[in-house]
Amino acid sequence: MNIRTKDSLVTDDEGDEFFDIDRLFDHAKQVVAELEREYPSDSDDELAVIPIALEVSDENGVLIFRLPIHACTCR
Repeated sequence: MNIRTKDSLVTDDEGDEFFDIDRLFDHAKQVVAELEREYPSDSDDELAVIPIALEVSDENGVLIFRLPIHACTCR
């Protein structure tokens, strides 16, 4: 699972293995929810690196799916 920002891709060099696409998708949705809580859109830091998507790839680097990350306004 890699994190796409506006300007770059932050790669997960370790990764996790899933043999069930439904479990993978559920786990990815949980990761997105955590990122949405962690990176509020109302940050005062103009240089903050805000994640915009979680990208899930296979062991060969082929993109399986991408989930958007909507920064929350909850702070």
